[in-house]
Amino acid sequence: MENIYEKISSIIPTNIIHAFKRELEYSGIDIDTRKFVGFIFIFALAIGIAGGFGLNAFFKLNFFIGFLGGFFLTTGGMYYLLNQASEGKGKFVEKILPDALQLIASNMKSGLTTERALLVSARPEFGPLEIEFKEASKKMMAGERTEIALKEMTKKIRSKSFEKTVWLITEGMNSGGEMGNLLVQLSDDLREQNALQEEVKGNVSMYVILIFFASVIGAPLMFGISSFIVKIMAKQAAGLSTAPTETISAGSSQSAIAMSGGISIDPAFVMMFSMITLVVISIFGSLTVGIINTKTEKGGIKYIPIMIIASYVVYFAVLLLLENSFRTLI
Repeated sequence: MENIYEKISSIIPTNIIHAFKRELEYSGIDIDTRKFVGFIFIFALAIGIAGGFGLNAFFKLNFFIGFLGGFFLTTGGMYYLLNQASEGKGKFVEKILPDALQLIASNMKSGLTTERALLVSARPEFGPLEIEFKEASKKMMAGERTEIALKEMTKKIRSKSFEKTVWLITEGMNSGGEMGNLLVQLSDDLREQNALQEEVKGNVSMYVILIFFASVIGAPLMFGISSFIVKIMAKQAAGLSTAPTETISAGSSQSAIAMSGGISIDPAFVMMFSMITLVVISIFGSLTVGIINTKTEKGGIKYIPIMIIASYVVYFAVLLLLENSFRTLI
């Protein structure tokens, strides 16, 4: 079965293989990339076929639309999960990096060499850094240059802050600076940076709440009221079209005919339009929240299902409440 996965992965574009390989390395998952991508491809095919037949049977939707939707959602979803895992690992490292640097600085000031200080500083509470410190220390003891061993750590952790910190450390070593004082200064700077980021998140939280309210409460509320009003207008228009014209006076016959013949409202179309628009609003609202919180759109993808479900719940709840409250009008 493993050979089948490798053969299937051979027909997949190389850039996709490299993208998955990069995410697996950042996530710390030790697995053959081609076998993994081949398995994902087969799994996505199965989901796509099942989705195509299911949507065709229950909703009469074209098979290929369901197939393509299931296939790309599965592959994209797996890549997104790996990406989020690697970014979560990087954020964790950024939080504990100041403490790790402080510990390394203390060990170096006590007289330990760089490789020995890294090995002693590899604590379990440092999570991914514990593994990377041990690996870097072993490479140094095996004779590899310190700069190269340190830079290898950045290939396993996705973090711009961590990359810049390693670069500053290697530059300081090359220039012959006092490493203990440099690490202490870097630790203090990273703490200030983390505190500033938390303060910024607190300041923009009101914008996030406003976007959630507009997408989950405001828009469904307005569309629910609009759909109910259209339903009432459609019923009244249908009643006017069936009313006997003999009872209408000559002076008002022209306006009555225009009203009965000119109004064409389909409540089902308005409801479908409202549901599609709510999906679009939820998607863009989630992406905007992702930009505010994480500075990238993909950080808000995880909110899309929540916002869509919540907006639908509010929309149908408003419709149900209005229909029960004004039952005599419909």
